[in-house]
Amino acid sequence: MLSRADDLADGSVLHSDVCIIGAGAAGITLALELTGSGLNVVLLESGDVDPDPATQDLYDGENVGDPLTVLDGEVSLDTIRLRYLGGTTNHWAGYCRPLEPVDFLKRDSLAISGWPMERRELLPYWERAAQWCRITDGEFSPTVWHQRSGLKLPPIDNAIVAPITFQVAFPMPFGAVYRNDLRRADHLRVVLGANVVNLRNDRRRIVGVDVRTLAGRSLRAEAGAYVVATGGIENARLLLASTDTDPAGVGNSTDLVGRHFTEHLQVFAGFGIFEAPFDDLIGFHGTDVTIATGRHAGATHGVKYGLALTSDQVIESRSTGLEVQFLLGHLPAGMPYEPAGSTMSRVAALYDAVGGDGRRASTSAYVQVLAEQRLDPESRVTLSKLKDPFGMPRTRLDWQYGAADRAAVLTGLRTVAEQIGAGNAGRLQIIPGGVHADAADHLVSGELISLYRSMPDDFDPTGFPIGIGFHHMCTTRMADDPTEGVVDADCRVHDVDNLWISGSSVFATGGVATPTYTIVALAVRLADHLKDVVNPRA
Repeated sequence: MLSRADDLADGSVLHSDVCIIGAGAAGITLALELTGSGLNVVLLESGDVDPDPATQDLYDGENVGDPLTVLDGEVSLDTIRLRYLGGTTNHWAGYCRPLEPVDFLKRDSLAISGWPMERRELLPYWERAAQWCRITDGEFSPTVWHQRSGLKLPPIDNAIVAPITFQVAFPMPFGAVYRNDLRRADHLRVVLGANVVNLRNDRRRIVGVDVRTLAGRSLRAEAGAYVVATGGIENARLLLASTDTDPAGVGNSTDLVGRHFTEHLQVFAGFGIFEAPFDDLIGFHGTDVTIATGRHAGATHGVKYGLALTSDQVIESRSTGLEVQFLLGHLPAGMPYEPAGSTMSRVAALYDAVGGDGRRASTSAYVQVLAEQRLDPESRVTLSKLKDPFGMPRTRLDWQYGAADRAAVLTGLRTVAEQIGAGNAGRLQIIPGGVHADAADHLVSGELISLYRSMPDDFDPTGFPIGIGFHHMCTTRMADDPTEGVVDADCRVHDVDNLWISGSSVFATGGVATPTYTIVALAVRLADHLKDVVNPRA
């Protein structure tokens, strides 16, 4: 059932076997996976079914580190996350793919790396996560998707750079899609407008959570088990702000809560020309497929390809992961017409280098990169001296990335460009810092040609702009050793017997794949674990 905290009497106590805090991708998946288990579940959500400015303002805070930017503009903490039913899935682009094998390995080239589990352990949970993310299944082999959809495979596939597949479910707001399931689920109570401001801690156990509403009501929730699922930033904030018995917060005996905040580094990196005609590269653009069976049978989602450094190459180069997407356009009559964007004079060298024996380039592409960030304990979430309307300290984010991260992006880009060139498939002009998102759009023969301005003279190898993916990870990272992480491999907080964390904050490393698909897989896995360890109340 769905209810609102403001409809409850002041001082009410909500009792359950499992109390989940936060109704985003993790919280909703976890709650619905527990349906039928015999466990009574309370799901507490700060927002309502629709956005509300006063609730959204609770996400406001300070960013004192590197700027949070998208394209050429800076964004704030209260715009990169959404605080209503479904959470940030309400503006999720829907890109799904699993983490790479290298992400689970200890790498001696990185100060911190590796997951306390093998990748194969997540395979069945990624398969189950597909139904919640409204994609076909857990199959991401480019060859299989070529056979299924007819999309031609990318022209490069070797031990260094290989195709990757995205299944794209957009839009996919979990709150709207699963609202009726939440309303009808047995033994599940969803309470909207319920802002959790404190975890009551008694030595090694949580004994309750304090809930406030913007209208002034005070409530409490008590359960046998508690799960914090409020996002990669807010998970850390809530633990740090819960100081009843320890000024350092809950689960923070080794001062790791909030540390290792990482993002995916998004870079508009350059311009490319391919010999293959547009239709032969349509896999980079993608197509729609229809789900044949299961919960979302009959729904459609997208499938598209990109290119990525292979796990073997990441290990061999002692670097970090990187994937490339291409935004395609025609070269009409062999010549690009882009008066406000990339002119022929600027890409003539690329054009002349492609093809041979009378063959000429016919397809243009802008190059967009998503790259892994190295973990840094000084990149972190802490508490601000500023307070929200409940008196809870606001977030203070100090995101930090370094020269090594930029260098890894350039190295990875050059590797991709070299492989495309060596395969005589095309040429890339790598100019991070020289791609600007203020060009006018131009339609030529019905095709969108110019999305950005390409200005090679603006290439800045040491200071090119880094954008973000809205992917907040690793602030309560997973590790077997409590001196290296906040939660164990079951996502239980090392210091607390009945507290678990769900979401991308538990990622041991960020990798390069977008996180929501793995967030959902880990929530499914946690549901199975809780079914085994939580005893239903009589």
